[in-house]
Amino acid sequence: MKPNKLIRIVILLFIILHYASCTEEKLGALQNGMINGRVLDERTQEPLVNAEITTSPAKDTVTTDFMGYFELGNLEQGEYIIIARYPGYYTTGKEVFVSPNSTSSVLINLPRTGQGNTFDFSEDFTPTPNQNQVSINPVFSWGLNYYPKSVKYTLEIFETGSPQPFKSLENLKDTFALVTGLKFGTSYQWHVRAESGNESITSNMRSFSSVNFPANPVLYAKRVDGVSQIFVTDIDGSSHNQITHNNFHSWRPIVNQQKDRIAFLSTKEINPQLYTMTINGENMIKVTNIPTGGYYNKGVGFSWLPDGERLVFSSYNRLYRINKDGTGLSHITTIDAQRHFREVDWSPENNKIVALTVGVNRYDARIVIMNTNGSGMQEIVSELPGALENPTFSYDGQDIIYTYDVSGIQFPDGRQIDARIFRYSIEAMETTDLSQHKPAGTNDLVPRFINNNQIVFYNARNQVGSRRNLYIMPAGTTSAGQRILLAEDVEMPDW
Repeated sequence: MKPNKLIRIVILLFIILHYASCTEEKLGALQNGMINGRVLDERTQEPLVNAEITTSPAKDTVTTDFMGYFELGNLEQGEYIIIARYPGYYTTGKEVFVSPNSTSSVLINLPRTGQGNTFDFSEDFTPTPNQNQVSINPVFSWGLNYYPKSVKYTLEIFETGSPQPFKSLENLKDTFALVTGLKFGTSYQWHVRAESGNESITSNMRSFSSVNFPANPVLYAKRVDGVSQIFVTDIDGSSHNQITHNNFHSWRPIVNQQKDRIAFLSTKEINPQLYTMTINGENMIKVTNIPTGGYYNKGVGFSWLPDGERLVFSSYNRLYRINKDGTGLSHITTIDAQRHFREVDWSPENNKIVALTVGVNRYDARIVIMNTNGSGMQEIVSELPGALENPTFSYDGQDIIYTYDVSGIQFPDGRQIDARIFRYSIEAMETTDLSQHKPAGTNDLVPRFINNNQIVFYNARNQVGSRRNLYIMPAGTTSAGQRILLAEDVEMPDW
C-alpha cells in the first residue's frame, strides 16, 4: 500500500472515532434537562451581575454573568426551587420543573432591602390570581414595593368557603415559601400578612385551584431526604406530585379502580404492614395486624378488589380478604406449608385470582390461577430455571403479564440478568415476549397495566445497586423505541 494512501486512511479513522465519541457524550448529556434564567432588580429591571444561584434539591452553585443570565445543566427530571441571592436584596426563590432533553426558563426579580416606615405589597404574587392546575406542593411568592429593614410574614391558605386556614406558615423571613400537602382538585384562597415593628399590612385574598388527580395515575415511591415517599404522575410524565410527607417509609402504592384510595406498605409501626389512605395522603388506616410476608416476600402480596372497598393479601401460605378499613378479615385458601404465596392479583371481572407461589428455594416459583373462593387452583407457568415474578391481570382480565429472567442463572441473592415482560393469553394459553428488544444488559421488572393499552414497569441495569427508571409502553409492542421515560432513580416503583 502506498504511504500517502495509508496516511489518508489513518486520518479518516481518527476523524470517525473522534466524532463517534463526541456523539456518545452528547447523547448521554441529553438524558437530563437544563435551566437557564435571568436575575433583575425588581424595581429598575437592571441585571444583577454575580448573583449567587443555588437550587433545592441542592445541585451546582453558579453566578450570573454581566447581563444577569445564568445556566444550570445536567439536571435530573423533577421540580426544583431556583434560589437567587445578592447583597442588599432579599433572597428569592422560583419553582421550575425540569424535563429530560429540554431546557426550562425562569426570570427572578429581586427586591431591595431598605429602611422606612411605609410599605405595601406589589403585584408580584405566585400563584397568580385564579391560576388553575397548581401543584399540590407549590412555591408561594410575593413582593413589597418597599422593604423595611426588618420584616416577617405570615402565609395563610384557605379552602374556598372555609373560615379556618388549611395551612398557616408564620415568622417567614423570605418572600417565598414551599407549601406541601394541598389536596387534588380543590379551590383555595390565600393571603400574606407582613409585619415590621408596629406596622402590619395584609394582602388581598387571591384564588387558585390545584391540579386534578390524574385520570390514568402512575404511582411510585422515591426517596426524599433518605425516606421513601409516594408520588403520582400521569401517563406522559409531565407532572409529578409528592403525596406523602412522612418521617417513615411508605412504598408499593396501588390505587383502586375508583381512584379515591391508595393501598401501600409502611414502616409506621416499625414492622411493614398494609395501609390505606386517600389520594391526598389523608386518613391513613392500618389494614393488617397479621404478618404480610413469607418466603422472599416483604409484604408485596396484595391487591385491590374491583369494588375498591376490599383487598386481597398473602400471609405465608394463606390468602385473605379484608376491608379497606381493616375490618372483615376472611380466609380464602391455604396451600402446602412448604410453599408460600408472594404476589397476588384479583381479576377485574371479579371471578379469578392469580398468584405467585414460592418454595424454600426462591427459584421454585409457580404462577397459579384460581376461583375467588380459592377453589380450582391450576398452574399456568412453572418449572422455569430463572427468577419468575409479578403476575398481574390485564384490564379486561383476559391476559396475565409477568416477568421471567430468561438467562436461567440462579444467584443466591436473587440477582437477575435478563428479566423480561411476558404476556400470557388465558384463553389461547400462548405467551408473548414483550421485552425481546429491550436495551441489552438490563432487566424489565414489576409490570402492571395502567389501562388496557399501556403497561407501566421499571428498567434497570443488571448490576447490583443500579438506578431504576420508570417507563410506560403500549401493551402490544415489543419495540424498545416505543418506551416513554416517566421518572428516573425510582426507589420502589410499584403501582
